[in-house]
Amino acid sequence: MPQILKNLLNALAAWWDRVQPGFWRRMKPSYRAATVILVFVVGWIASGVLGGSSHHATTGAQAKTNETPTVQVMTIDASKRDATLTLRGRTEALHAVDVRAEVDGMVQTIHFDKGDTVKAGDVLCELKINDKGAKFDEARALVSQREKEYSAARNLASKGYVSETQAKQAAAALEAANADQRTEQIALDNTKIRAPFDGIVDDRYVNQGDYMRVGDKCELVISPEPFLAVGTVSEHDVASLKLGDPASATLVTGQTVQGTIRFIAQRADAATRTFLVEVQLPNPDAKLRDGVSADIKIPVRQVTAQKISSGILVLDDNGVYGVRIVEHGIVHFLPVQIVSDDPDGMWVSGLPAHVTVITVGQQFVSEGARVVPIEAGAHG
Repeated sequence: MPQILKNLLNALAAWWDRVQPGFWRRMKPSYRAATVILVFVVGWIASGVLGGSSHHATTGAQAKTNETPTVQVMTIDASKRDATLTLRGRTEALHAVDVRAEVDGMVQTIHFDKGDTVKAGDVLCELKINDKGAKFDEARALVSQREKEYSAARNLASKGYVSETQAKQAAAALEAANADQRTEQIALDNTKIRAPFDGIVDDRYVNQGDYMRVGDKCELVISPEPFLAVGTVSEHDVASLKLGDPASATLVTGQTVQGTIRFIAQRADAATRTFLVEVQLPNPDAKLRDGVSADIKIPVRQVTAQKISSGILVLDDNGVYGVRIVEHGIVHFLPVQIVSDDPDGMWVSGLPAHVTVITVGQQFVSEGARVVPIEAGAHG
């Protein structure tokens, strides 16, 4: 070893002897080695704990950030379109009545069953008259008696044998007897429960021998003509409709019936912000049935519409078609009306002129949820 290197090592050894603590000089060499190893191990463990804490803190912050879901959106603008407005609706009978009993009594006869055609005034259910016939006969006999008493009183008053007041009392008694007779006649007539209009018996609620009380249902009668197709129109399109406009209803059976608009609601539904529309349909052969799903098509000159993919349509809890949009990071549901359905997309109305709709992820978010919108085609 060169002399210079030996001198350098001797100098370092002398310096170390001067600066090391006294306890370290007194410690055995084996203890010194163990202490160095212990310090190294503790330092290594400490560095891992601190690094892990930092990692977990970072991961927690990232998880908190990722709690807000991401959805893909597309901003679309409306345009004017000559089209036919299509409303999702159903058929409905204009006149459908549960015919009810107006007096108490036991069912004696059922004259018509489900599916039978009836005319206005036909007896549907007939109740036993019991004492109602006797009460009517009693009221009629009393009328006959009061008529004789009144005739005698009027004759005597004309000759001055009774006062005019007594004659008027006899007239009042006769009028009261007539009123009682009419009351008993009505009760007797009401034992026959009659059809209120021409129609078809769609349901029967009682059997022969059942006891009916006032207000109990006998049968359901539906008038086959005219029929209705009912649906709802958005607040953006209701102004384009007017009473008497031509319309058609295409049923799920494939049948199409031409009609006219007979009613447009003046007040919107508070939940959906849509207006009820009724289309009157002819039904001379009674082929239309109540409650059948139908697409109501109304020709309109121009509507404000947007083109979307049918895949982004969703249903709300009431079964209304619509889309989910994002405003200031918050999800909202808006109902739509289908204007036309083309092979490359669907034209809908009912949306604002400029709107951001959710195109991916709309099934996994709900009304009022906060989301992170990403425009379609954008890259993070």
